[in-house]
Amino acid sequence: MYAGHFAAGLAIKARVPQAPTAALLVGVSLLDLLFGPFVLLGIERIHATPGQPPGFSLDYIDWSHSLLMSLIWAALFAALFLKHGRVVVLAIAFAVFSHFLLDLLMHPGDLALWPGSAAHLGFGIWLWQPSGWWWFELGFIALCCAYYLARARQLRSFGGHGLWACAVVLVLHVVNSPWLSPAG
Repeated sequence: MYAGHFAAGLAIKARVPQAPTAALLVGVSLLDLLFGPFVLLGIERIHATPGQPPGFSLDYIDWSHSLLMSLIWAALFAALFLKHGRVVVLAIAFAVFSHFLLDLLMHPGDLALWPGSAAHLGFGIWLWQPSGWWWFELGFIALCCAYYLARARQLRSFGGHGLWACAVVLVLHVVNSPWLSPAG
């Protein structure tokens, strides 16, 4: 899931409009934002799997993507927004944790319960649906964007940019298709 994380951020924004949009979008991406530097520092490990979806193997991602660390990162990031009130803090924490929940659907059993845990989770849509995952994520994006746009209309809010936000998420998803990416 890639663009789907951003779509989830829009849906959370629609539910809690007072939450800062940037905080929600960074929140849904936070685990991946941590993952990059963790790989570069040797804390986490990946390797390329050309021709095999999704094009890489996530060998050890326990510090950025495990269940426990997802909850910890969610609490730490949300704590930065305490002045915005409990509802906003909970929305931002959920935005961060939603990353784990969505990855749980897509990842093939590489999400640890905690760093170093022998138990790993993941339903593996990436593997058992080499192209179907893309359609699954597209459906999720459509649902999130429909909710976002309906709430924007209902609240007369989001600065009239709802269609643009959804279009950007859709373009990100199209660019990440198995037919355009090197792994596909």
